[in-house]
Parts: sequence; structure tokens; C-alpha cells
Amino acid sequence: MNDNWRPLGLDSDTTAYDALHDGVPDWMAESFWDWMRTQFLLSQRSEEYPGALDYFLDQDLVRQVERRCRVAIPYRGYSAEIGMSEIRSSTEAAQAQLRVADFLLATRSTEHAGNSLDVVLEESGSKWRVGERSGSRGLVRRVRDSVQTAVDNAISSGGHAGDRLALAWTATYGIDPNPSLAYSLAVKAVEDAAIPVVSPNDTSATLGKINSQIRDTGDWSLPFQREDEYAPAGSTLLSMMKMLWAGQADRHGGHHDPDLFVTQEAAEVAVMTAATLVQWFTSGAVMRR
Repeated sequence: MNDNWRPLGLDSDTTAYDALHDGVPDWMAESFWDWMRTQFLLSQRSEEYPGALDYFLDQDLVRQVERRCRVAIPYRGYSAEIGMSEIRSSTEAAQAQLRVADFLLATRSTEHAGNSLDVVLEESGSKWRVGERSGSRGLVRRVRDSVQTAVDNAISSGGHAGDRLALAWTATYGIDPNPSLAYSLAVKAVEDAAIPVVSPNDTSATLGKINSQIRDTGDWSLPFQREDEYAPAGSTLLSMMKMLWAGQADRHGGHHDPDLFVTQEAAEVAVMTAATLVQWFTSGAVMRR
């Protein structure tokens, strides 16, 4: 497949074509539901036509989807066509198509089926792709491959901090994002990575306390051979950590200001910042002069 192909007439401006789309747009719907059909239907050898297969609805799965995805699907029969039509109508009315697909990915689908759905999502320009969340296959927001690789490296090599970072990534880019939880986990991931380096004798230190220690000693750095005199590496490191700490708007309980909440955009910045800091601390890049 030629990934560089663009529709005739858009050669000079592909911005609209390359934009990512949420939900299940019209041009993706039939391919998407063809995939859903492979998950909901069971087959058996046809008694009427030797060598052929008869398909019927997996009612046990339908009821499980109802309970776990909170989508009412009133059909109780086994007809493949009627059943799939009812499932489609019910999930589209609840705007739960991706939620159901995410559940099927995590609990039912094979690697081949996951790859098949991923092709549909990618070719349709979906903002979602098939990835991994908390150890299970599922839908995650699409980011640039280079960014995903960098975060994956920080997660895989970060030990306990990497585990927290993975949870923060899921809470940020998963199908049901939780920005407040994501930001909190991002802060904890940095604490997990920084405490053994900065404050090994105080395992209960918070990011605020770690920031104070780095500020007071004033001799932390990164392995650069040259630095800008107005932005030395140690100051930049501390600025990033202080930014992460101060930006957690809902860190303290008891406030009643409706403006103090963590937005999705803030959570995304926090998790990306945390990924960089976790990698720096766990790889030994952060050191005292």
C-alpha cells in the first residue's frame, strides 16, 4: 500500500485529509462493522449446504457487552443479520461503538483481529489505534511514532516509575481519559524515578521536597559538554520539575474554585514531561557535578 497517496485534487493541501477523526465517521463505518461482526458471530457447519457455514449471534457475549459497556441491546434472538443490526443501532444511539470495540479487543480478539482493526483505523484517519493499556490490548489515542517510541522506552526501562508512567499514559490517552488521575500518576512516576537519585534516605519525599533539595544544593546537571549561561541544564531540569509540580491544579483537597481542575491538555503536557524526567533520572543522566 502506498501510504503517500492522497486524493486527486488535494496534492497541494492535504491538511484536511490528514486530520485525525474521532468516533466512527461515515467512511469508516462499514469496515468497522465488518470487524465487529467477526467478534459477535459464531459459526457452525451448515446442515443444509455441505461445506458451508451458518452464522449465529453469540448471545452470551451480547449480554456481557451490555453489562460491561453499559449499553442496552434488547435483541434476544440468534439471527446473525437481525442481531448485528440491533447491536449497531443500540451502540450508535449510545455513541458507544469505540467503547464496545475496546472491550472486545481487551477480552476477546486475537492478535490478528487486533491488527485487522488497526488497519481500518489507520486508513480511515482515526485518532485511535490498537495499542496496549494496563497489560491488555485496547484503543489508545494516536500520537507520532517517534513520541510513542520515546515514551515506550521510558516505560520499559523505568522500573516502578515506568509502571506508574504507563498508568498515567493510559489515563491520558485511553478510550476513557481521566486527566486528574493522569496528572497525579505522572507526578508519582517522577517521584519514583527521582527519589533514589536525589533523596535515597527519604523514600516518602514528595516532588515538592525533591525540588527544594535540587534548588538548595544547586549542583545538579545533565551530561552536556556546553551549556547556555542563562539556561544551564540544572536550572532547566529544576524548572521542568517545578512546572510539573505547580501545574497540578487539583493537588490539594477542600478547594471550591470551579476553575481549579486538570484539563486534558494539561494532562498530556504533564505526562510527556514526566516521560522525559523519568528517562533522565532512571538512565543516570541526572547527576551532581
